[in-house]
Amino acid sequence: MPARTLRKVQITGGSTLIMSLPKEWTRSVGIKQGDYIAIEQLPDNSLRILPSKLVRKGPYEVEMVVRKDMSRSMLMREFISRYLAGYDIIRVVFQEGAYNLKKVIRDILQRKVIGMEVIEEKANELIVQCLAKHSDFPVKLAIRRMGNITLFMLNDLISGIKDNNVELLKAIPPRDDNVDKFYIFILRQLKMVMLGLLAPSDIGARDLRECLGIRLVIKSIERIADHVTNSATCMLEVKCRRSDIRDSLVNLGENVRELYSDAIKAFFNGNSILAHQVADKIVQIKDIESKLVEKVMLLTDVKDAMYLRLVAESLRRIADYSTDISEITINLAIPGPYMTSRSTRK
Repeated sequence: MPARTLRKVQITGGSTLIMSLPKEWTRSVGIKQGDYIAIEQLPDNSLRILPSKLVRKGPYEVEMVVRKDMSRSMLMREFISRYLAGYDIIRVVFQEGAYNLKKVIRDILQRKVIGMEVIEEKANELIVQCLAKHSDFPVKLAIRRMGNITLFMLNDLISGIKDNNVELLKAIPPRDDNVDKFYIFILRQLKMVMLGLLAPSDIGARDLRECLGIRLVIKSIERIADHVTNSATCMLEVKCRRSDIRDSLVNLGENVRELYSDAIKAFFNGNSILAHQVADKIVQIKDIESKLVEKVMLLTDVKDAMYLRLVAESLRRIADYSTDISEITINLAIPGPYMTSRSTRK
């Protein structure tokens, strides 16, 4: 049937408005006289019509076959792709000789996803079910947790650099898995909205435009956590004890932390004024980085210079991603055309 058709609204019974459904559509989805359809109002005041037989009645299930020649990274990608697709139950079947890969699946459940538990196990099979529902863990709350973990990682990075605290720096990389967990969990909800399995309102979003904004924000936070992790790893290799360089690095880190904190605050409060202030400060961050790099490049130890340069670059990249978050906040603060009240239209 055409992408768009016109139907005339008619009146019946003196006050009830009715409209006929396109014949091609009713045939394709198998609707007959007496069947029920579900109608949902969307944020732009359009209606979504869904045959009742297609309304979800039980968990979505999919099978995943594990071969003995599959690598750990391949297993992770295959499993997470099914999780992201919105399946509630993943039946993992292990071929002959691949039984030892069960431990890889269990490791993925522990480190990379939220709410997935083994509910049944056989010698050659694991049945994994997602027990965390979107209603149990709102997306905005998940983003807040994700953002806070990343901020605490950044705080510890700065303290580790300032005090040359090796143990504190070592404790940072493992926490990146927690950020990834929230990132993948939120991404699952967003993909389910795009597939039509959930409505934007089901995950606390106004519309698909806000879902896109959320997608960009969580990607920026995930990348920020990666840069914090990379910086901590690099600092563990640095032998330089020059106080002027460490002080300059701490100064850069503190400015970047303030920028990221303000960007997250602006996003959750919908504060476009604060978001503009964040975006305007990126020039100052780049200037601080440039002066730090000038000092670093004069070091005689090439290895130290290389690692310190990487840390400075990562901190500047965190500032860039913070600016991206602020720009998304500004964009979402502008109402879409369909949000404009009828009285304001010409």
